[in-house]
Amino acid sequence: MRSVPINIKRLFYDRIQWLSALIVLCFVSVLLLRSQSAASYPTYILALVMLWHWRVWRDAWSVQSVRWLIALLVWMSASALWSMPPDWRQVMSIWVRAVLIFFFVIAVAECQVRGQMQRWLAQALVLVGGVTMLAALAHFLVAQPEDGRLNGLGQLDTHVVAALVFGIVLLFAVLLQESARGALWRWIAVSVSLLALTCILLSGSRAAWVSVLLGAATLVYSLRSNDMRQVVTLILTLGLVLAVILVVLVSAGTMADWVLPRGDSYRIEIWRQTIERITAAPWFGNGIYTKDDVVAGDYVFQHPHNLYLATVLQSGVVGLALYLVLLTQCLRSIGTRFDLPDAKVALATLMLASLAFLLDGHQLLDKIGEMWFLVWLPVGICIGIDWGRQQRP
Repeated sequence: MRSVPINIKRLFYDRIQWLSALIVLCFVSVLLLRSQSAASYPTYILALVMLWHWRVWRDAWSVQSVRWLIALLVWMSASALWSMPPDWRQVMSIWVRAVLIFFFVIAVAECQVRGQMQRWLAQALVLVGGVTMLAALAHFLVAQPEDGRLNGLGQLDTHVVAALVFGIVLLFAVLLQESARGALWRWIAVSVSLLALTCILLSGSRAAWVSVLLGAATLVYSLRSNDMRQVVTLILTLGLVLAVILVVLVSAGTMADWVLPRGDSYRIEIWRQTIERITAAPWFGNGIYTKDDVVAGDYVFQHPHNLYLATVLQSGVVGLALYLVLLTQCLRSIGTRFDLPDAKVALATLMLASLAFLLDGHQLLDKIGEMWFLVWLPVGICIGIDWGRQQRP
């Protein structure tokens, strides 16, 4: 990745510069704006720009992963039709969200083909993410919340979501440390990395700790090796070691409360009730808008706290299969150009997200939020890698 100064004059003539600026604005809005509706405005503008210039990117249809993306978005959107109770306003809303996600992913892919991911995204996320984390840390130290957990600003108003998105900022900061030519950017990247680690630690989310550790380890190993199989082997080994350590710590009575300070947080009961609902409509799901809240103990949990179970509940085994096929296509794309820094950060993001989704996450199709960092950004990068390979003679 190369640090390249922004050419203001070129910005007004180059459509890719506009797309890059809008993509950055989309992410900045998540970090800074509390209202999800307000944060969505940049996505509407981005979609209109993409729609207006559809002839420029129409050859993206030839990329196989784009077809799988469309299949996933269409199927999950269609599940709104059999949600209970039916609501045509919600049906239209979910289709709009699917369209916004599609245009966002294609825009990211097109920018990746042109190298714009390397020019803007890492620097923008590191700078804005650094300011956001600094503000969140200051608020945490001043407010001293009763639960002792650091939350984020904007839409990152829960400790788990904040920690996961801060983990993505950490990945781009690590990437910037390795690639930036100027000493100033390296200093900024190192400072933001340390700040991210502090905020993630103070979030108190054990799931985020392990997920971010796995993602960061994947990226660090990847930057030192162009052999994807070697990297995956090392990461799987690390995951196995971590799993054994966690089991040992939980088994030891003195450490169990530190590893799981809130027990299993009713996860087992939540998943049991979710699986019972899945058995009622295992293949097609209950519909994306069917209520999925769960009562456990004295609490009402708003979702299954597992993206994979939530996906099956909403869109059935078919929906989960389409999602997993898309991820498989992404891994294949990463493997074909593992020498690219973009491919390595996409792999690290997917590793982080895939592990985190075992304990959290509830909806793939949503307005812009943490899912756009954790899923749709790496998917766009992977599609861009495939698209670029097709365009080269």
